[in-house]
This record gives sequence, C-alpha cells and structure tokens, in this order.
Amino acid sequence: MLSFVFTDTDGQKHILSRPLSLTLRMDEDVPADDLYAAFAYEDLGELVGVSVYDDGKLIFTGILDEQEHRFSEKGRLLCVSARSLAAHLLDNEAAPQCYDHPSASLIYERHVMPYGIAWERGDDAVYFGEQQVTKGMSQWSVLKNFCTACYSSVPRVTADGVLLMKGLEEDKNVTFSDAGDGLPYFELREIKKRCEEISRVNVKIADGEGYRYRLDNEDAVRRGVRRERYLNAVLASTPLTCADAMLSNAQAASYGIQLKCAGFLPGLMGSGALLKSQTLGEIGGLYICGVSCRSESGGDTTTLRLKRRKSECGFPDM
Repeated sequence: MLSFVFTDTDGQKHILSRPLSLTLRMDEDVPADDLYAAFAYEDLGELVGVSVYDDGKLIFTGILDEQEHRFSEKGRLLCVSARSLAAHLLDNEAAPQCYDHPSASLIYERHVMPYGIAWERGDDAVYFGEQQVTKGMSQWSVLKNFCTACYSSVPRVTADGVLLMKGLEEDKNVTFSDAGDGLPYFELREIKKRCEEISRVNVKIADGEGYRYRLDNEDAVRRGVRRERYLNAVLASTPLTCADAMLSNAQAASYGIQLKCAGFLPGLMGSGALLKSQTLGEIGGLYICGVSCRSESGGDTTTLRLKRRKSECGFPDM
C-alpha cells in the first residue's frame, strides 16, 4: 500500500493514503522526477515536502511545487504536485567562481550536499583542468558540467534522493514477454529516430591543424544518415572522449521501445531489459530510461521507455 508523508511549514508530519489519482514520472532526460496526486480534502496547512512509501520502501522524496484546494459538484479535493530533490539544484544559482582541478567530493560538498541529497560515493575523481562557474549557472549545470567532463556521463538524482555522478546504473535485469515467460505487457511501440543519429564527428586536436580527425558511425553512414558535428578537443572543456560520447549518445537515442504494463512499477528505472516479442523477436542490450506510473480508480498502469545501451566507438586510422 502507498503512504504519503507530508511535511508542513511548522515541521509537522501528515500521513495520507489512498489517493484518488496519482502519477509518478521518471525520465533520464529530465533531472527532476515529478509527482502529481489528488486526495479527498484534508486541511494540512501549507505543505513543503513529501515522501512516498510503497509497503514501507521509500520510492519518492521531494519538494512541493503546487498545492491546490479544488471545489466541484463532486466534492472537495486536495491536489499536490512535487518534484524530487534534484529540483533544488535546478532552482538555485551557483556562486560565480573558477575551479582548478576540482574533485568529485568538492563539487558534491559545495553544490549538492547543502540540499539534503546523499551521494553514492564511487571513485573521488579529479578533473585535470579548469571549470568556470559563470553568473546565472544553476547548481545542476555545475554538477552536470563536471560529470560530463570527468565521467562522460550525465548525473542522476534518484527518486529517493541519492546522487549518482555516473548516471543511471544497472542494478537489476528484467525480461518482458508477451508469451508468459517474463513480465507481461499489453501494449508495445517500436520507435526508430534517424533524426537522432550522427554520422560523423570532425575533431580538432591541435591549434592550426583544423578538424582533420574524423570519427564515423559506420552503420549510420552505410544506411544513408548524414548528420555531422564538429568538436574542438583543444579546449579543456571538450576532451577527445566527448567525440565518442557524442556518437554513442546519438546512437542510443535513435532507437526505442515503449511498453505499457499493468501494475505500479516505480522501481525499474535504470534496469537492464530483455524484450521477448512474438512479433519483433528477442531484443537485448536495452535499459529502462523512463518510467511513468499512474494509479486511479480503474487500476494501476506503468509506461516504460527502453533504449539501447551506449556502445563504444573508436578513432579510425588516418
């Protein structure tokens, strides 16, 4: 059973259950997860935060964005919308400064920890270069710039409030099937996006040499895709590894599967996925990059977005 623990401006806790409707959304392309819920009206004062538990397990914690008291002929409703703790990083500007050889722990302590976000510590990597924090940059931008430069990844704050600097990590594997030998689904969409693919990245590795080095996605070139990009790897902010990341990110974004399943399944974000379809066959090398759970009077459903795992590319001989 779902339970909602709300905190008001006085620090008091209010526990609600049985929402009339609930939507919980997570997407790797959106830094903050979001929640919308409607309840039979109760006077809870001004709410500032919410934690959601599924049979005692924390599945969402965040801040209240909107609180609505709704009147209609059907009765009175309390409606709330909230975002996960990553919202703090999006909503707050960072102090302008310049970092010389910043470490992961330094970035966390200055830009993330003050907002109550825990850190799943891995290696305390150091970025060997300068990173500028300019006026108007959000705390999220500072964090993302560091992770992109140091790990070639986009950070992720999980729904339960933990920072993953290297982004979503596979901690489980799920098999989906329409033949009874996996988690069932009742709707499947296969999506191919040629507009996302990049055929070539042209790279400058030294001043005065131009963009002489080329990194090709040979499969995209063979299939007639023509979308080129240019990368100046002389700049400290765009190391050579960024070219490989550009191609692999584009390739991963060019193919997707969307599944609709019965039930409330918020814990699948980031999981590896194997699809067994009587129509498409068996498709592996996927992971769950988006989850949207909906609960209402007619039952619970979950929509899942699946993408390819990012592949590794390399520079060809000149």
